[in-house]
Amino acid sequence: MSRPRARWLGAFIAVSVALALSALATGCGGGGARATQRTAGAAKVKRDPVKPAAAREFEAGLRALRLGGAEAPETAKARFQEALRLDPTLWEAWHDLGVLAYQDGDDEEAIRAFGKALEQNAGDVQSRLGRAEAHRRAGHDKDARDDYELVNGALDDDDPLRRDVAARLASLLRDQKQYDDAIEVLRTTLRVAGANARIYAELGQIYIGQDRLELAQLVLAKALELDAKDPGVYNALAILALRQGKAQEAFERFDRAVSLDADYVDARLNKAAVLLDAGDYARAKVELSAALERRPDDLAAQVSLGVALRGLKDFAQARKVWEKVVKGSPRRDPSHADALFNLAILKADFLEDIPGAKADLDQYMQDASSSHAKRQAAAEKRKELGK
Repeated sequence: MSRPRARWLGAFIAVSVALALSALATGCGGGGARATQRTAGAAKVKRDPVKPAAAREFEAGLRALRLGGAEAPETAKARFQEALRLDPTLWEAWHDLGVLAYQDGDDEEAIRAFGKALEQNAGDVQSRLGRAEAHRRAGHDKDARDDYELVNGALDDDDPLRRDVAARLASLLRDQKQYDDAIEVLRTTLRVAGANARIYAELGQIYIGQDRLELAQLVLAKALELDAKDPGVYNALAILALRQGKAQEAFERFDRAVSLDADYVDARLNKAAVLLDAGDYARAKVELSAALERRPDDLAAQVSLGVALRGLKDFAQARKVWEKVVKGSPRRDPSHADALFNLAILKADFLEDIPGAKADLDQYMQDASSSHAKRQAAAEKRKELGK
């Protein structure tokens, strides 16, 4: 069965229109006192006045993002780049370039841009969290952990972000099966920052990963007691129900999570994964299509939609979906490898395109990480197809 997905706060990687920077605008009038910048959770940074022309370019980039539209990201990117050409110390522009690169799936460029922002403003929480997420998605788990830990250690105990960062760090450790370290992060956070539904929900998922289902039930009940309207708690309870063989109960809890927050698509994606494993491709397609309406750039969901389409014998559309993922995803993204593998199987087993299947498998072996789940199956399939 596909691994259920836990929710992640997209606010960490939100476009920085919220950084609207009144101090920067104040310093743009020509004379300009030294500007002091601050973002949520960040240390104050004193610097020389920003060059007025650079500030105007930066503000034009923010304005493009606020106005929106299909061309907004490229327009904003060009404006931010010009602002940095005029004034390379404008860390806010580096940060927003990192956000745009991350949203475009270019993790390496996002890491570089967030790193440049941090060279100018090492205490900025959003840039460091952005870099952590880009490192994580690129498979740089150690670098991601380092950034999470720096943020977690820098935040005040009563900062609401502290618990969110701790949960995110713990989920990374859980994915690596470093359960003891993950539990220690959460217990420390509970001790210094107090009880929180999200912390208990993450702890519950760790216990599920350890197959300690009774403990998981206890801590998830505590999470529900703390916040009966947190969709993440119901998502975790649904994952527990799946492990207990209670498929109907799991479906009801996934639905409850979505009803509490229509933008909480991970519960819908988890439900779709169960349907795919059960061979119910039509219902899986419905769930995945609905999820992709709200999160159109979700590569893993696109790969899953291709699986549903293949199951429905819509081979042409499945191929189109997977080819789009391959073309638009970072080379080391797990979804890139998943799409290549599925393309190869589609061509070999359904379309009788053996040369195409061989080419896709060869590309898979070059691009997929050594730990990718399909690597052994890909190697065996490639051997089966021969030279």
